[in-house]
Amino acid sequence: LSINKIKKYSIIPNVIDDKTFEYKEKTEDKRLKILSIRPYSSKKYANDISVKTVVELSTKPYFNELSFTFYGSGALFEKTLKPIKKFHNVTIHEKFLSHKEIVEAHAEHGVMLIPTRQDAQGVSMCEAMSSGLLILTSNNTAIPEFVENSYGYLANDYLELVKAVDELYYNPDKYLKMSELGSIMIKKKCSPEIVIKKEIELINS
Repeated sequence: LSINKIKKYSIIPNVIDDKTFEYKEKTEDKRLKILSIRPYSSKKYANDISVKTVVELSTKPYFNELSFTFYGSGALFEKTLKPIKKFHNVTIHEKFLSHKEIVEAHAEHGVMLIPTRQDAQGVSMCEAMSSGLLILTSNNTAIPEFVENSYGYLANDYLELVKAVDELYYNPDKYLKMSELGSIMIKKKCSPEIVIKKEIELINS
């Protein structure tokens, strides 16, 4: 059924638990700690783009100052991550995380590398934003409805993701401002207070 044929409809985002994923102010060094938490069951999750990003960043003079942590599992896990296992600053965990473990990972890192080929919202991305991680993601599907270039990076390919890391490395003050703004903006869109209010208004109407 085409949405164009529906005369009345409302689009309400999934709620983000901003109490669990509470904003924690980041320090400059956190911009060097990059996190990926993704399934490896489909190419739609674009983990190969994350790998290409790391490989390209390995040519940068500051590469050894960066650290990358990959969490996930799925049929494509081993094959996808094989090209970056050789790097000393890449840590790989073949596992999914509990909410508690995700919160701990958010606290230890400052940037979420989360490109995608197809997403309706990207709830894990929004949770990371709420925690204060700066988002490096893809400029497609519904992602631009939740991330804007003033408080995240929307990339069209892996080279633009590399450029984003480059910019963050040389501009720590910009990183701190974008990190805080991203948390503020996602709460304005997806906090329980906002989402539940919209749902009640829709039901009452």
